[in-house]
Amino acid sequence: MPADTADANLKAANGLARLSGILRAEAANGLFWGAGPDEEARLHRLRELAAALLAQIDHRPYEAILAVYRADTGLRTPIPGTELRIDCADGTRLVRRRRLSHTSGTLGQRLETAAAALRTRAPAEPVAIADTDLAGLPCPHTFLLVYELETHLDAAAAAALLEPTEPDLEGDVPSLNPSASGQEPDHGPLAVGPVVRQLLDAAAALAKESLAVSDNFYERERQQRVLSLCDSAVAADVDYPRIDCGDLAADCVATGADAAIFNETGRLLVIRRTDTGQWAVPGGAAEVGEPVGLAAVREAFEETGLDVELTGLSWAFDKRDTKLGDSRMPMIMSFTAAALDPEQPLRLAELEASDARWITREEAGAMDLFRGHELRIPAAFARHRGER
Repeated sequence: MPADTADANLKAANGLARLSGILRAEAANGLFWGAGPDEEARLHRLRELAAALLAQIDHRPYEAILAVYRADTGLRTPIPGTELRIDCADGTRLVRRRRLSHTSGTLGQRLETAAAALRTRAPAEPVAIADTDLAGLPCPHTFLLVYELETHLDAAAAAALLEPTEPDLEGDVPSLNPSASGQEPDHGPLAVGPVVRQLLDAAAALAKESLAVSDNFYERERQQRVLSLCDSAVAADVDYPRIDCGDLAADCVATGADAAIFNETGRLLVIRRTDTGQWAVPGGAAEVGEPVGLAAVREAFEETGLDVELTGLSWAFDKRDTKLGDSRMPMIMSFTAAALDPEQPLRLAELEASDARWITREEAGAMDLFRGHELRIPAAFARHRGER
């Protein structure tokens, strides 16, 4: 087989793994939030089709893949992890990548444990964000907070003290400055063979069935995404190789992203949530298949109507480190941002926000803030002002 054909087939297989992961997440998240019996049946069928898609390329049989997918009980988002870059005394740089899980400890605990083992100080902030989806890896979508450490130990001594990189996170995973992490991924059209086309047609039919009968905004939004994904695939002559799509059962610590949008006078935009009546910066769950920075950009647009660009990361906020544990979404990536057009008017999403204000740091202290924002909003002001 010519090298370019083999490369194209591998790219198609990796793309199919990505598509299966997205559809898996759509099914899991729809079931998590709840639906009527007919919609629930469609979501279960969508999950089966997602497993069947992965079975076209993965070395595991369909039944084994479906059993893992059926075990999803929480929200599915990109999975958070860390990439530790350790500069050793002998000039060697070690790199260790591992996911965060509900049982492996919090982000803060991981950094403190690694620093103590290496006899150095824990890093305060990530220097970059790496992303397996942007890298084209077929494993479950994972974003990695990149931290740099220095140690007086040589590489051999340091390596003996650190857990190894998880096998499916090996490889070339480029990283981005946090302010550049809001970019749209460009994977190009997905080439699919006849069997995959049939499976996607079945998924599209489910989406159309749901759109014909559902008046629930979130259900319709979900099924429109599914339909768009199915319709974007391009029929081609593809000979899929068998690949390893990584740790399908990797624990998903659900992640959200928010955008602290500052105007030219240094005021922060907050919205009044319709569910609690409290004030917050715009944000929500990250979606499998999108960089976590892009989730902040998307949520800002959906909730305020503003097109924004990221200016930095104010806090990789693990609620479990702050006694603000949330079993639904423990990890929040809090970005700072600015409107691309300062004159662009606000357009609030009626289901998400009932009011909006541009506030000062002092005004924030007197407001009824949504849980966690009493910590995140001051951190955003500090980042925006260059105080940290």
